[in-house]
Amino acid sequence: MLANPLLRVVRADEVRPGDLVVSAFDPHRPGRMPRTDYFASGPYPAEPTAFNPACGCGVCTLPEVQGPNGTVVLTTGWPWDACDPWPADEPVLVLPRLRLFTRTRPNGTR
Repeated sequence: MLANPLLRVVRADEVRPGDLVVSAFDPHRPGRMPRTDYFASGPYPAEPTAFNPACGCGVCTLPEVQGPNGTVVLTTGWPWDACDPWPADEPVLVLPRLRLFTRTRPNGTR
């Protein structure tokens, strides 16, 4: 999958519904490129929702998910029985969901 030319590194707050979240990144030392960190459960489809630290899942209250620029939840309940909150400015490797567009011809037909 890592050879797929459609893979993109985006900020967590740029992940869109249906994007396939492939990998996170380990924190890195200054001057070094971050390393990817695969999920034991494998890639999962994103279903971004608003961050609610009082949701009761047990993960949203962890200090490491609180970002200086806010927090975003990439999925709730699948593939885990908890939310998947991320600091908004953290990098995420995704395979963007293909969005099909319908072209309209100049005469208005498709």
